[in-house]
Amino acid sequence: MPADTELLDTVLRNINSATRNIKLYPKGHPAVATQIRKAFNDIENLLKERRKVFIGRLKDVLVFNEAPIMDVEEKIGDLLLHMEKKEIEGIIFESGTTQKEFATFIDILLEDDNTKGTALNNKLYENSVKYITIKSIPLGKKTLTEVYMGALDVVKDVINDLRLGKVPKSDGVKETVVEISEAVLNHKNTMIGLTLIKNYDEYLYNHSVNVSILASALSQHMGYERNEIIMTGIGGLLHDIGKTGVSENIIKKPGSLSNEEWESIKEHPVHGSKIIEKMKGIERLIGRLVYEHHMGYNLSGYPKGETSLHPLSMIITISDAYDALTTMRVYQRPYHPIEAIKILSGLSGKHFAPEVMNAFINMLGVYPLGTMVRLSSNEIAIVTGVNPSEAEYPSVKVIIGPGGERIAPPFELNLLEEKENGRFIVSPVDPLARDTDVGEFFKEEGSAQEI
Repeated sequence: MPADTELLDTVLRNINSATRNIKLYPKGHPAVATQIRKAFNDIENLLKERRKVFIGRLKDVLVFNEAPIMDVEEKIGDLLLHMEKKEIEGIIFESGTTQKEFATFIDILLEDDNTKGTALNNKLYENSVKYITIKSIPLGKKTLTEVYMGALDVVKDVINDLRLGKVPKSDGVKETVVEISEAVLNHKNTMIGLTLIKNYDEYLYNHSVNVSILASALSQHMGYERNEIIMTGIGGLLHDIGKTGVSENIIKKPGSLSNEEWESIKEHPVHGSKIIEKMKGIERLIGRLVYEHHMGYNLSGYPKGETSLHPLSMIITISDAYDALTTMRVYQRPYHPIEAIKILSGLSGKHFAPEVMNAFINMLGVYPLGTMVRLSSNEIAIVTGVNPSEAEYPSVKVIIGPGGERIAPPFELNLLEEKENGRFIVSPVDPLARDTDVGEFFKEEGSAQEI
């Protein structure tokens, strides 16, 4: 038995003993605390060799990272029972886990309530557990498109509550952002592609979900901690709720705004932050992110008066601007992703933090995900992946052949591998000119993948 597996065996026995002793002794009893301390010390030792430790179950087989461990029933019978009851497929411990977090996790695991699956991550998040994550069982999994559409419904519920004069509930908001962050972690390219779903008539809803996805992806890309990623995603989802306090005639006005109308628009971050202050279970920091998302790196935006910005605000700022630029509005045509990146780059160091701008470009690539391009072979393709080593040669899916014929189903090419064959990107293509809705392409992709 490998050394780390022997250590895992000890960890599991200690966790199992702790769960059993909690039934017999009151909270905080030495018999419980001792087992929790022993299990935590062993997990800490496991994490010295790796950044993450995954302990999961597949029926009655335990999985440690990617290796199955057989005959575990007698070692962790109680633990398996609680995992099954709580609909937990796996537990992820990350480097940085503290003994306090571990003890809180055990308490939540053993609580006799109806909190199960992904909702357990909400509870961990609410109790400041940053480095332990629950992976829910694969029963009833959602596709990526269902995650996106479910997030749309959550935003609609929030907006409808506000229009009825109610304070929105936070449970659905947090649950959908946890789903988004998990989906982005496992299927980043497809989730970013889904932000190309644009609905002119429901701009506020789609834009809110798109900004949440982009902000979650960018904060993950920049190496932020899990709770910061979730807060950024929530901030992105709620960043424009203050617009419910602005007249729809102003929001949808096709022409230039008067000074008075523009001043009204500029109040929406203030309105939004005040709404969030009233929402139970939403951290104060999220209100700050909403308040600051239009201030700009050099503080030339609005509202005025602040002297410093939270770093996560800058992530929402750039995500908001990119999605807005690439969306058809009453007062603008949608910019091609490459055009949008050029515009944003020109404002680096002014409206956008340079390090965030650089990370955003690095994440999306020279040819941003979802860009329609013409290849040297005269084929038309959609960019589906980034090659960090040579950004000019991304992964693509060919959707139109050299003679103009539609390809069904589209086929994938890694242009880095095609480099020697002389297959490369010649130019971007306007999807409207090709009567193609790129968002629908990713919607089909998302319907085939699950979180």
